[in-house]
Amino acid sequence: MTFLEKWFPMKEIHGSCSIIVDIPAELYYKELALYTGISLLANAIAKCEIKTYVDHAPVKDRDYYCLNVSPNPNESSSQFWHKVIEKVIRGGEALVIETNGNLYCADSYCVKEERPIIGNSYQNISVGNFTFTKTWGANDVYLFRLDNTEIGGLLNGMSNEYNKLISAAAKSYKQSNGSKFKLHIEGAKAGDKEFNKEFEETIKKQLATFMENEYSIYPEFEGYELTSFKESNPKNADDLIKLRKDMFEIVGQALKIPQTLMSGNITNMNEITKVFLTFAVDPLADMIAEVLNKRAGFENWVKGSFYKMDTGKINHRDIFEIAQSIDKLIACGSMCIDELREELGYEALNTPFSRQHFMTKNYEKIEQLLKQMVEGGEMGNE
Repeated sequence: MTFLEKWFPMKEIHGSCSIIVDIPAELYYKELALYTGISLLANAIAKCEIKTYVDHAPVKDRDYYCLNVSPNPNESSSQFWHKVIEKVIRGGEALVIETNGNLYCADSYCVKEERPIIGNSYQNISVGNFTFTKTWGANDVYLFRLDNTEIGGLLNGMSNEYNKLISAAAKSYKQSNGSKFKLHIEGAKAGDKEFNKEFEETIKKQLATFMENEYSIYPEFEGYELTSFKESNPKNADDLIKLRKDMFEIVGQALKIPQTLMSGNITNMNEITKVFLTFAVDPLADMIAEVLNKRAGFENWVKGSFYKMDTGKINHRDIFEIAQSIDKLIACGSMCIDELREELGYEALNTPFSRQHFMTKNYEKIEQLLKQMVEGGEMGNE
């Protein structure tokens, strides 16, 4: 469904779909800002790896494939998570159902019964043009909700006043920079019915053609005189640009996205990315992991079978820039070669050598170091 179809449904007219409403231009300012924010967050979440664990060990099973590759026959995981994040931001929550081993994000649904103790029940869950007839319990669905506030609704309310300002600025700009003409007509013709008919059918049409085309000629007849009004103080588009920038800043603040990311004017990528991940992406990633684990149940979680969102792959990594850090991670025994290769996006070697942990002699227990110093006589010399 396109943006136009979502907000302005098509209507059937004589066997064809036509748009019968004027879309205010200022609506696009808010939609562009909101789309930019949603796209940034959804792209970041889609790049995360959702790790599945069984008995505290990471596995790549059916669940892993479903969450990271393809949740259903019609969508990739990126498309799926984009839809989930958009619904969470615009409507405050997203409902996901599982059927036949596939996951689907509902386009619409309703709460059949609110049950604060045992969980709500849901019905009329629709995916595309298909509606499920069954009733779903709280334990049968994944309900992704970050908080109880519909950010989309707040932004819609806020944008109403900005729409008036943008409309006024656009009108002022057009009036100031538009072409205006004065057509002088002999007084005798002013009240003539034949003239009025001639003006509507011919002269008015000629004037419109003359003003709308870059290269045109207006034939001036005897008794008519066309003169141009010159705007003494034409305006530029600064007011519109400022209002557009302000709209992007407000949406960025609501979604916790740094302003430099919203505007695309990034000067310090590493620092900006850290702020973006900490305040905007991590809460969404935590929400997804918590909802997945909640649906799996306490029994699985306590046995070490759970889900974990890995946001480490969001930030771009140049292996030549972090080569020294890679060496340090291996040297201190923190990670083995295969773990580092997987972290960098390479295939694991899966050899006994690559699965071993190494540690240089620079790392040892303080007790062992003191023992060596005593045996070597260093303590006595002091």
